Amino acid sequence: MSKDYTHIKANGIRNELKEIRKAVDKLTAAIIEIHIAQTNKHNEDYDDGTCCSDDELCKCKDKKE
Repeated sequence: MSKDYTHIKANGIRNELKEIRKAVDKLTAAIIEIHIAQTNKHNEDYDDGTCCSDDELCKCKDKKE
C-alpha cells in the first residue's frame, strides 16, 4: 500500500465525516425548532395566569372547559 493511496483514503473519510457532521447539525437544529414550537404551544394552552407549572398537579386545560 503506497503512501498516496493512504492519504487519498483518509481524505475521503474525512470528507464523509464532515458531511455527516453537517447533517447532524441540521437535524439538531430542526429538533430544537420543533421543541421550541411545542413549548410555545404548550405555554399558550396552559397559561391563563392562575395555574401552576406542574401539568400533573394543575390540569389547567381541564379547568378551562
